[in-house]
Order: sequence, then C-alpha cells, then structure tokens
Amino acid sequence: MIQLKEILEILPLVIIAVSATLILMLEVFIKKSETVIFGFSLVSVMAAIITSFMYLNREMIIFNKYLKITNSAVAFSVIILTGILITIIASKNYIEKENINFGEYYSLLMFAVLGMYLMIFANDILIIFIGLELMSICFYVLAGFLRLRQKSNESALKYFLLGAFMTGFILYGIALIYGITGTTNLSLIYTNQKIFTNYVFIIGTGLFLIGFLFKIGVFPFQMWIPDVYEGAPTIVSGMLSTAGKIAAVGTILPIILSFNILNFRIIFSVAAVATMMYGNIIALAQTNIKRLLAYSSIASAGYIFVGFASMNEFALQGIAYYMIAYTFMQLGAFIVVSLLEKKDDGSREYKNVDMDYYKGLGKRNPLLALFMTLFMFSLAGIPPFAGFWGKYYLFYAAIQSNLIWLSVIGILLSLIGVYYYLKIIVYMWFTDSSEELAGEQFSNMGLGITATGLAVAGTLVFGVDPNLFFRIFKFIVM
Repeated sequence: MIQLKEILEILPLVIIAVSATLILMLEVFIKKSETVIFGFSLVSVMAAIITSFMYLNREMIIFNKYLKITNSAVAFSVIILTGILITIIASKNYIEKENINFGEYYSLLMFAVLGMYLMIFANDILIIFIGLELMSICFYVLAGFLRLRQKSNESALKYFLLGAFMTGFILYGIALIYGITGTTNLSLIYTNQKIFTNYVFIIGTGLFLIGFLFKIGVFPFQMWIPDVYEGAPTIVSGMLSTAGKIAAVGTILPIILSFNILNFRIIFSVAAVATMMYGNIIALAQTNIKRLLAYSSIASAGYIFVGFASMNEFALQGIAYYMIAYTFMQLGAFIVVSLLEKKDDGSREYKNVDMDYYKGLGKRNPLLALFMTLFMFSLAGIPPFAGFWGKYYLFYAAIQSNLIWLSVIGILLSLIGVYYYLKIIVYMWFTDSSEELAGEQFSNMGLGITATGLAVAGTLVFGVDPNLFFRIFKFIVM
C-alpha cells in the first residue's frame, strides 16, 4: 500500500502533476489568465528543481518497486527541468507574437515533463511505456500548435504517424522480454544474468530500444527530425531537441549499462558513425537555419552514441555532462532564431529563417549576434565552452573502452561541423546585410533575452568549470 512517505519521496513529480492539472483549471475559471499561468508555471518548475536536490545520494526503490531513485536519474531530471524553465521564460513573448497564447500550452509542457519523469525514474518497463506515451502525445500537439500554419500541421502529422509506428516496435519488444523473463520489473530482470545471452531477449531488447533511438534521432530513425523541427513552433523545436532527447537518453542509459549486452556494442558504434556522418554532412548543404540546427541535433545524437558504444562508467558521466551542455547551447540557439523570426506580409510563413537573413546581424543586433556566436562556438566544440568538454568526455570514454578508432572518426566528423557553425558566424559579423534589412527594428524581446542569457551563462559556467556538474551530482570526476 502506498504511504504518504513514498509520495514525499517523489515530491518533484507530484509538483509537476498537480501544476499541470491546476493550469487547466486556471484557464477555465480565470479570465485573461495567461500571465497568471505563465508565473505559476515558472514557480512550479523552479520548485521541482529545488526539491529534486533533496534526493541526491538517496538511492531507493519505491511505489511497489515501480519507481527507482538514483543520482543519475536526479541529474537527468534536473537537466530536463532546467531546459523546460528556459523554454517557459522564452515562450511568453513568442506565443504572444504568434497569437497562440493559450493556457493549455503550459499544461502540455507540464504533462510532457510528467511523462519524462516517469520514464527516467521507472523501475518497470510498463511505467516507461506509459511515460513515453504521455510525453509523445503532448509533443504531437505542441508540434502542431501553430494551427493556422500548414507546415506546423504537417510536422505534427508526420511526427504522430511515425511515432505511432515506432510504438509498435516498443510493445513487441516488451512482449518478448516479458515472455522470456516472466516480469516487466527491471530490478528482477537485472538479477537474472542468464537471460542476457538469450536471443529472444536480445531481439526483444533491440525492438524496445528502437523506439528510443527514434526519439533520440539516431540513424536510420532520424528521418522525421528536419521536417518536424522546421514546421513546429521554434520554441517547441528547441524543447523537442533537448528535453525530449534527454528523457530518452536518461531512460535507456541505465538499462544498457545494467544489461551489459556486448552484442550491441558494434551496433552502437556503427550507429554512432552513421549518425555523426549523416548529420554533419547533410547540414553543410542547408540554407534554412532551423533545418541546419535539426541536422546538428542528429549529429549530436551520434556523439551521444559514442558514449553508448563505450558502455563504461566514464560513458555515463560523459553523456550526462554532454546533455547539460547540449541543453544550454542547442536551446539557446533555437531561442535566438525564435526572437528573429517574422512573417511575410499577408502570409503565415516565416521569412527570417534563411541563412541570408543572418548576414550583417552583428551590426543590426550585436547582442543577439554575440549570443548566437557563443552557441555556435560551443556546438562546434571549441574551448572553453561547455560543448568542448562534452565531446571531450565522450571521446575519452571511447578511448577507455579501446574504441580509439571510433573516437578518431568522431573527432574528424566533428571538424566537418565546425564549417557550418563558423559559416553562420561569418555571415553575422563579416558580411553586409541587404539594404532593406539595414534599418530593421527589434522589439518585445525582454523575456527572450533573459532566457537566452541564462543559456549563455550555463554554456560559459560549465565550460570554465566542467567539474562543477560532477561535484553537484556526486559523479566521480574523470
């Protein structure tokens, strides 16, 4: 029987669940409730972040063995909440500009976070599935939140159809795992070492993982990312590329490390190379900034899978650190894009997502150009920014697992990425803008600038002191 003590052990999850429900009620009973809901959402997420630190170094299994609290789960949940906090701050001005300032936007974000929490803290495969579906349904709606925009509707439909198809793989994998083990409880599965060499169990685990490879954007399951990120509201695209990816990584990482299925190591290595190559090379030809960041996200999934292929303690640390760095730099870049977006006269489509628009941005808006420059340097892996240390830890983990060839390939492919990141910087600072853009005015960016500033601060702080993350979450520093 569930006791009050167990409920207090998942206080951040309770805060998010109650907040998501109350937001819907505020929308119904309070007129012009948008500002109230915005403030309430901010306070709720900050409260969840603060209470999360209560559970560090308190590993336990609760709720009839359905949930498990670990340091890594707390770390990933805090990273997700940090990304959601920045997203909410940046969202207010954006959704007002797009005339989609509805309270259910914030409720959908909260319910999505609730699904992510269930995934990360789950100690049962069925709980993981419930969390994944809750998160996914919210994502499908958020991707199509620009209801009057054709590309937004198209992106939501593509995401929904492909996501539903991938759900079939997960369910079939769960069925095979249950058929062999007789349980869906992960703790019981971990203790049965004999099944790890059973081919039916390996196939079931592979099918189960396919659904998460889809969410992360690993080749060949990355086909949805460019279209969905381009069509979705830009703030939502940033959230999908960070929080959604982190939730999937945080869910399957402990499973892979616990199962220790070495049969998958070569598969993960090949997937990492293919994903890094696909993302970086295709990004070279992009002229749309959102699609470029989408392919950059795919390349980042490849770097993450370098850590998965390593399958050691260093990999867990490296992936966790890369996730916090990636949240700040990727989400920050999308926020800058959202601040610059404007629509064509008489059209609902955007005109300012082409690379040419960024020519001369350093003269038109030096602050946003500076922020974007910092994010591009970090994504490129240039020191002393957080992105450099993220890649360093991942490649170090590969070397420690005698995957030196994988580390070398990753470094070489990362150098390709430097080109298209620096291309944006050159456009902003060393190229003149067209005459019609020379006198452009920027307004209503207050909260967006605040959110971008937080992302910049995170990129710089964790870059200057990379061990700060490990000290906070009690990881062993490499």
